[in-house]
Amino acid sequence: MRRTRTTALVVATAALALVPSVLDPGSAVAAEELVVNGALETGEGWPTCFTAAGWGSEGAWSLAPGRGGGRAVTVAIADHVSGDRKLLTSEVEACAPAVVAGERYDLAAWYTSTAPASLTVFRQSAQGWSYWGDLGVQPASAAWRRAGATTPPVPEGTLRLAFGLSLGATGSLTTDDYSAARTTAVVPGDPGDPQNPVPPIGVAIDNPWLLAGGRECLMVAGWGQNAVERTYSTDVPDDAPAGARSLALSMTGHVSGDVKAIVSETVGCAPAVEAGVLYEATIRYRSTSAATTMTAFKHDAAGWSYWTDLAPLPATTGWEGRTVTLPEIPAGVDRVSFGVAIAADGELLTTGPELARAEEEPVPGGEAAQLGRWDVQAREMPVRAMHTTLLSDGRVLLVAGSGNDRSRFDAGSFTAAVWDPTEDTYLEIDVPYDMFCSGHLTLPDGKVLISGGTQSYPGEDDGPTTFDGTDASYYFDPADDTFHPTSDMAGAHWYPTLTKLGNGDVWAAGGIDEKAEGTVVTEMFDTAAMRWLPTAEVPQTWSYWGTYPHMYLMDDGMLFYAGAHTFGNGLPGTGASLYDWRTAQIWDVPGLRAKDLRDQAASVLLPPAQDQRVLIVGGGHTEANAAGISLSDVIDLSDPAPAYTPVGDLPGPGKTYVNLVNLPDRTVLAANGATHNRAGEVRTAALFDPGTDVWTPVVPDPVGRSYHSTAVVLADGRVAVFGANPGNNSYEMRVSLYSPPYLFGGERPTIVAAPASVTYGQGFALEVDGDVASASLMSPMSSTHQTDTNARLVDLPVAGEDVLTAQVPDNPDLLPPGPYMLTVLDTAGIPSVARWVWVA
Repeated sequence: MRRTRTTALVVATAALALVPSVLDPGSAVAAEELVVNGALETGEGWPTCFTAAGWGSEGAWSLAPGRGGGRAVTVAIADHVSGDRKLLTSEVEACAPAVVAGERYDLAAWYTSTAPASLTVFRQSAQGWSYWGDLGVQPASAAWRRAGATTPPVPEGTLRLAFGLSLGATGSLTTDDYSAARTTAVVPGDPGDPQNPVPPIGVAIDNPWLLAGGRECLMVAGWGQNAVERTYSTDVPDDAPAGARSLALSMTGHVSGDVKAIVSETVGCAPAVEAGVLYEATIRYRSTSAATTMTAFKHDAAGWSYWTDLAPLPATTGWEGRTVTLPEIPAGVDRVSFGVAIAADGELLTTGPELARAEEEPVPGGEAAQLGRWDVQAREMPVRAMHTTLLSDGRVLLVAGSGNDRSRFDAGSFTAAVWDPTEDTYLEIDVPYDMFCSGHLTLPDGKVLISGGTQSYPGEDDGPTTFDGTDASYYFDPADDTFHPTSDMAGAHWYPTLTKLGNGDVWAAGGIDEKAEGTVVTEMFDTAAMRWLPTAEVPQTWSYWGTYPHMYLMDDGMLFYAGAHTFGNGLPGTGASLYDWRTAQIWDVPGLRAKDLRDQAASVLLPPAQDQRVLIVGGGHTEANAAGISLSDVIDLSDPAPAYTPVGDLPGPGKTYVNLVNLPDRTVLAANGATHNRAGEVRTAALFDPGTDVWTPVVPDPVGRSYHSTAVVLADGRVAVFGANPGNNSYEMRVSLYSPPYLFGGERPTIVAAPASVTYGQGFALEVDGDVASASLMSPMSSTHQTDTNARLVDLPVAGEDVLTAQVPDNPDLLPPGPYMLTVLDTAGIPSVARWVWVA
């Protein structure tokens, strides 16, 4: 999206003549008149110290008779499509009025016009010239009319002003007799006006309901090839106060660009904000346009600039309200503007914008036994942990590949490391290809299969997700800490999902192919042969599952697509599906709320896996930069007609990039996240109890983590959280460790003896120390992009007293073969340290 104003000046046909400075900048504010050649009389062929400026539709410039004799300047736009034309005091030291920060100035010019005109002001700082704002719209007038306004207090760092009247419609505008002078008068509606006080500069917006006679703090801007009509309307929402109006914009003949009604970027209208803080913006609108968006701009020392689109808005025949949490205010930003834009033919009405500081989520009070504790490791990781896998020896494999760093990709520098959480040491590993954005899981023998990834980065003119995928495939062997090749995949995949089946083979699909297009190829890895099968040997749906689709193995051998994914909208239909990979059949399941806001959502097969319940939490829409949501839905896949049903919302602000992990006490931790695409970190955490479907807030991770963060449960029961890759492409290299409340509940039970391996349907002896109530097997996590669809906790029924007998399920679809962490849980809900057991 393009800025709506520009200071690039279009010089008229006559040459601009500069004159020596007649004012001492240090004493300029003491002069009665600050404009040089305000009557436009000086200068041969063109008035000295004035410049013809504008953008969009061209204007025809000419000299005309002045207001009291002499001359004026006329600009005519024959066929307005976009932009404006204006005669400004020149943005040079010899001409632009020098000003003092904190003071107000009366600005004026006389005019005649066949169309409305705006009094537009620019300001100069150490960073150069930037648009400051419009000071009101002037009506068309056949007779000479004075257009005057008083500025708000001049912002700190401002050196000079430039101003003039802008014509943004078909018609002609003639101007003359410009003037500027400092004033001490109280301006109606300003904070110093005792008759009409407004709050001091902050998040308050003056006259948001457009009451007649009040300051106009809702401005119209836009760009591109289209025609727009602007009017005021008495059609307003039901909650509007008496006398409220709405700003009505009608767009026709749209070819390109947009038009938007946003809070005026003038100081006193655009609300002041604090860096690092979250704010909630509210708009009311009614739009018949098929392309309606809530959008935001920001102001810093360099001036105003486009910030982000906040959310797509549906067309509606009735008034709607929308509140969105802005991304965290960046450093250096002191003001924001926001509003509604349409980019297709239709009518937009809007009024009543509001901005409020988002309520900070209180940190839950209590002891570690109720809330747990976070510890941040002092030692930093040597690699970007884009992909993390708990190995069967308790260490963690961290894979970066190029790590979302084009320079590393271009240099062929691909990295990985193995972290020992007990010793807090790292072993760096040679990486044979760019495993960034690959799929991965733990094979039945404990090796880690890593397939797909990055073949090439986007070109300069390509979109952010137009990476080319690769068909490369390797496995990592913890026995020698080395990557070994397998056969290549049948097709290329960037962001594929790998799901282990009950026979130990691996299903894979989704992602982007070698042409940066969504792939419809389904893959199958033959674990016994350690090779990918040809496409003809794999049942094909020829369906695109999206990128990193969350695909779970059910206890009947079918797969369940939970509706969570990465990038863009959800899949057509209901957004969630049952899928028989053996027959390539798909059935939609109902109930998933906000299916197109489940981008970067989190999901998990709830413990115990025998209950066949899946939880989906949060999400957003990174491509539209929609705000994250708090919705939590659960589906019971054992139901003959499964459907998602709502459970309580995730506590705290809505967020995407949620790390969601099963814990050995059969609760689920949800931590970390952000309100928007790689921005607006939300440091909240909560525990979910699948027995009651209730969330309980706990202490948050002290390190903000969003995109490209990962989490795994360690054998000792702690949760390790890695990384974060915000929009500036920096990376968080510290590791956070969460100790859940059960680690502060008293003495832990102990597994004294257990077999190293078990078989399906086997009952095995389990010697324990402690009052043990239950036992379980947890799969080692292999996570990326908040996704590990192979994570599961399977309950082991136990009987006996001192020496227990634990029963292994006989269903490999419930318990796929491979290494598991065996834990026991005492009657107080405290788990043991895990012992590794192989299931085959």
